[in-house]
Amino acid sequence: MTNTNIEKVLKDTRRIVKHHTEISKVKGEQFNIYKILNLKTKEVRTHSAFIAELLNPSGSHFMGDAFLKAFINFLPNEVFKNHLDVNTTKTEVEYAIAKIDSNNKTGGRIDILLTDGNGKTISIENKIDAEDQKHQVERYCNYNESKNKVVYLSKFGDEPDDKSKGDLISGSDFYIISYQNQIIEWLEQCQKIASDQPILRESIKQYKILIQKITNVLGNQQEKELKKVVVNNLEEAYLISQKYNQVTKQLKKDFRDKVAELLKDKTNNFEIEKKKGITNKYASIWFNHKISDEKKIWIAAESFSGLGHDGGDLFVGIFSKNKHLKLNKDFDSLNKNWVHHKKLKHEGKSINLSENAFLQKISDEETLNSIAEDVSQQILSFLNDYQDIVLAESV
Repeated sequence: MTNTNIEKVLKDTRRIVKHHTEISKVKGEQFNIYKILNLKTKEVRTHSAFIAELLNPSGSHFMGDAFLKAFINFLPNEVFKNHLDVNTTKTEVEYAIAKIDSNNKTGGRIDILLTDGNGKTISIENKIDAEDQKHQVERYCNYNESKNKVVYLSKFGDEPDDKSKGDLISGSDFYIISYQNQIIEWLEQCQKIASDQPILRESIKQYKILIQKITNVLGNQQEKELKKVVVNNLEEAYLISQKYNQVTKQLKKDFRDKVAELLKDKTNNFEIEKKKGITNKYASIWFNHKISDEKKIWIAAESFSGLGHDGGDLFVGIFSKNKHLKLNKDFDSLNKNWVHHKKLKHEGKSINLSENAFLQKISDEETLNSIAEDVSQQILSFLNDYQDIVLAESV
């Protein structure tokens, strides 16, 4: 292996990525309604809703069961081929099966439920960025047990956490598919099915482009070219990938450390704590206080890994496990625990530490210090506005 070989791999990769960017600009693919409306990682409002609508034979696409049949073809044939009567299948989003019972491992809300006229079901658990819940896959496998098949859909085909699946085995008790592979291929098939329906076809295409973006997939031709570069230079590609992971991890760590240092110097009421490792989905900075701990209401900033809630965009918010907290009508909640949040920005743009362009910026020490100062000031401003909620003697 030589430096010349590594340089060639990098040069070829830059060329492929540049070509992909140029093509996407010419095709107008940089304009994406989901990204503009900040819906790119909303599991229920975007992904479950869109997928369920396509799967619905009575959906507004008026393509009958064509999309549903195409979807089933991407599932294990020996298990799913004749499981549903597609002519009588209906879809529901966020279907409540029962109150959660952790002891019996039952209940919860199924992201997408397909039910046919014979009572047979396919339960789809849709994971974009949300954390697995306790016994979640087990609970869904226990629903309509003899007639139900469970599909676990994640970005890259990752296994669910042990706390979710327990002793269940993927490929036997439940089945894993990914956005990166099966969903992108299914959407391409849907585009072909809707080839003579321009609005529907282009809507599916926009959604497919979104999925390619959040799963780091290039266009078909560029994917083939990049694969060839990697295959022809496996040793060099492996070295680059290892170094990439090391460097990006250190850049994220340096940024969080600097923000935490600035916050520690500028606030006396709270103890600053860095929670979760920097590669963890919820790498964060928390403001701890005795009263806060007693009331179970905290202020924190998340995520310094570029993963997690809201597509990994960095935000500061109020995290509450206090059922008696009275929520302000102006609160912008993320979920039942993050009852209020505000995105942290630099030069008017959201900050996401999974974006290479941002990491490249903070690789320069002066720029790192400048952006960390900006971010710490935004966090302190939020803290000053909302610390009374945390420190007041009564909720």
